[in-house]
Amino acid sequence: MKMDKELQKLKIPQVGEFVRPIGKLINIEVVQPPPPKPETNYIFEEIEARCELRLNDEVLKHLGTLNDFYGLETSVESAIKEMKEYVSSRNINKNSDLEVVVIRKAYQIRKRPIDRYNIFSKEYHDFEFIEHGATLNLPKPIETIAWSSKGDEGKPVETDPSENEEAK
Repeated sequence: MKMDKELQKLKIPQVGEFVRPIGKLINIEVVQPPPPKPETNYIFEEIEARCELRLNDEVLKHLGTLNDFYGLETSVESAIKEMKEYVSSRNINKNSDLEVVVIRKAYQIRKRPIDRYNIFSKEYHDFEFIEHGATLNLPKPIETIAWSSKGDEGKPVETDPSENEEAK
């Protein structure tokens, strides 16, 4: 605390004053920095499929999340196939208290190309996530039930507002 008070007492020299061993202050300029160079962002839509086990619309267990690694919408197709096998092996049906759902989540994200090729699509650059502002001014993610053991396909999913906050 004592140090803070001492720092507050320090002064900035006036033009013409000599400060030992810095020198004599001869001018003060306010410099406007140049504007930053524009950057190109590439906005990608990503789709993932989240699988959940529910009881009375309450999530009991997260069963996994798949992405479109193998192609567009493959996450949803694979998740539906896996969850149909899951409910069949556990005798879960439309009349059960338990429900298994596959939620399709589509969201947009900003990325930038980097100087290396994409190891999975060698004709393209690889891209990296933008650390800050990756979802700034982009639509909120859209979640819908892609498949349900009770037949509730196409129903929008209510999301927690905190999940959709803009990236800082």
